[in-house]
Amino acid sequence: MSRERWTIFSLAYITGLLATGVWGFPNPHPTLQQWLFVIVILGLLPFIVAWFLKQFSVRCPSAKFWLGVSLVAILGAIYFQFRVPQPSVNDISRIFSKNTSYYQFVTVSGKILSEPRLTSNQGQKFWLKAQKVDLNSSDHSDAKRVSGKLYVTIPLKTKNQLYAGQTITITGGLYKPRSPTNPGAFDFRAYLASQGTYAGLKGERIIHLGNVPFWGWWKLRQPIVNSFTQGLGSPEGLLLSSMVLGRQAVDLSVEIRDLFMKTGLAHVLAASGFHVVLLLGIILRLTRNLSPKQQLIIGISSLFFYGGLTGLQPSICRAILMGTAVLIGQTVQRKIIILNSLLLAATLLLLWQPLWIWDLGFQFSFLSTFGLIVTIPPLMKRLDWLPPAIATLIAVPLAATIWVLPLSLYKFSILATYSIPTNIITSPLITAISIGGMISSAIAFISPILGSFVVKILYYPVYFLIKLLEIIVHLPGSYYAVGKLSLGVMLLIYVILVLIWLNPFWQRYWKLAALFSLGLIILPIIYQNLTLIKVTILEAKSNPVVVIQDRGKVSLINLGNEEAIKYTILPFLSQQGINKIHAVLVFDSQSIRDWLIVNPYITVDLFFHNVGETQSNSHQLSSGQIIKLGSTFIELVANQPLLVSFKLSNQSWLWITQNIQKQTLPQKALNIPNLAVLWSGKSVSLKQLIKLNPKVAIANSSYIPKKVRQELETRNIDFYWTRQDGAIQWTPKKGFITTGITGEQNEF
Repeated sequence: MSRERWTIFSLAYITGLLATGVWGFPNPHPTLQQWLFVIVILGLLPFIVAWFLKQFSVRCPSAKFWLGVSLVAILGAIYFQFRVPQPSVNDISRIFSKNTSYYQFVTVSGKILSEPRLTSNQGQKFWLKAQKVDLNSSDHSDAKRVSGKLYVTIPLKTKNQLYAGQTITITGGLYKPRSPTNPGAFDFRAYLASQGTYAGLKGERIIHLGNVPFWGWWKLRQPIVNSFTQGLGSPEGLLLSSMVLGRQAVDLSVEIRDLFMKTGLAHVLAASGFHVVLLLGIILRLTRNLSPKQQLIIGISSLFFYGGLTGLQPSICRAILMGTAVLIGQTVQRKIIILNSLLLAATLLLLWQPLWIWDLGFQFSFLSTFGLIVTIPPLMKRLDWLPPAIATLIAVPLAATIWVLPLSLYKFSILATYSIPTNIITSPLITAISIGGMISSAIAFISPILGSFVVKILYYPVYFLIKLLEIIVHLPGSYYAVGKLSLGVMLLIYVILVLIWLNPFWQRYWKLAALFSLGLIILPIIYQNLTLIKVTILEAKSNPVVVIQDRGKVSLINLGNEEAIKYTILPFLSQQGINKIHAVLVFDSQSIRDWLIVNPYITVDLFFHNVGETQSNSHQLSSGQIIKLGSTFIELVANQPLLVSFKLSNQSWLWITQNIQKQTLPQKALNIPNLAVLWSGKSVSLKQLIKLNPKVAIANSSYIPKKVRQELETRNIDFYWTRQDGAIQWTPKKGFITTGITGEQNEF
């Protein structure tokens, strides 16, 4: 088969895998309509491409060949779906029936599949292969045999040291993961399902722990990490370990991970092509006096050994395969076409694990590498007036960023503003640290004591790198929310990038194309700030969070605790492209302190609070006082009971945050026209609720009495329950809409 035909078949297979995005991943049961749509599209697409090529007088293969291309694409989609994980008949998630809650106390026995790692709340997490589960017996005599994987978290105070491969018996709460109820929140349920996991375990106590396994990659990795930590201390030693072995190999603190992410250097902490290039350079340098065959054997052995140390993540697998291709080409004295080797690596990896097509690490790795291959040459031509070393420092991060940025904005809605300058400035330092770390790790592997002594040379470079990034991350506008980039806009930008790469006409007008792409990102934000009027009720454990958007003026009512700020509020604000809040009303001064600790980039003009000490940038609000922001009016109606009203456009709201069973409602809370009542807490007085005469009732509570729901239905009051409906949004045109999921969709 010719190289061109092999390329077409590989692209057809990858296209078939991408076509499964029509029904989303992970989705083990696509509908018949979805299958028919994908099959028709994949069946026709190759012939459309052939017709298009003929219009440009390109010689094309026969129709029989294009039929084969269609079959490959369709088989790719079928193969992908065949590999999508599904819970087996005796999967541990099956112990939940439709009538049970999402949480059940159990005792689980199984085998630890991964090295325990720190969670954001200073616990430990690991994957567990479940073997037995006991629901209620004290002597575990009723234990049932089960299968499947569990996502396990345990308190860090547990004294036992855990290792991959150990058997363990642990008690705790088994739970069903829930899909997100708020826009922008992380879909934990989908993430676990993509890993073949359908339940989690919140461990409380370890009952039994088996012997430490005789073998494991951690046994080779741990002496290196310990040597670095002893020589440099923490966090410098752990950071160097991550820069050499990847973040999967060590427990980096949340602060260090966030620091590198916010400055656009997250790739430095992941074992990738950068590390493999450095390793190959060191190996070829050390073996330059050996024969090509000996270099090949040593090089391939070193690459796969390094892959084992770092863990076989998509990015390192891609780099190892491409590095192997380079070594083979050098041995047989043939020039390797890097773009072909990238496609070959992608095809081989996706044949082995087709689900990686939706792995973000896989996508970023191939996009950045593709960008380096096709974009660095034209960039270097335009930078030929600079010394080659400086031009390379600029071209490498710029080329990678151009191709990764659209996907990054689509997934995270956040832009690290100084990413490219930071990469340019720190590149020489990071390269020197990484090379020194690799040499030190080789010494530590042989002699940990000697390694801990040698690595001390790297203390000040690593320390300086951390301090430099801390300065950059505190610069004004270092982290900017651009809002959710739509799938269509992202794909259009990639189409433009491909046209600039392939078409001379687009290459001549690349500046206009770049401005057009930038407009696709920026103009929706500007339009939203000028026109959007929206109220969003975000579901939270205790009290909900109200976000009011009034033509660029943004106000918040309630912040909640640190967890709510980090996992509920900030993701939503990022998705909405909000970088400034004009007013925040809180009911606890601790919320202000939590906000200032957690929030990385969003500024607040003024905080208002009803109780507690007045802090800097805050103002105490008394009963009856009104906050006016644009056309938004927010009033603290009363402190006892705590009532807050707000009005936007023609819609009025009243928020009841305490039980008003025996308390008298203030007169101003009665007879409010077009009223929506929002309440939180365990209960609400039905009598008082009816007295308010609302058009809409919204509850943020774990339980709603049946009597309340029936009475609201009888009186034709629209009722929403954030626990079931998720976040509730209101706009003048659409009225009230739900953005979350229903309870039925949470069932397996």
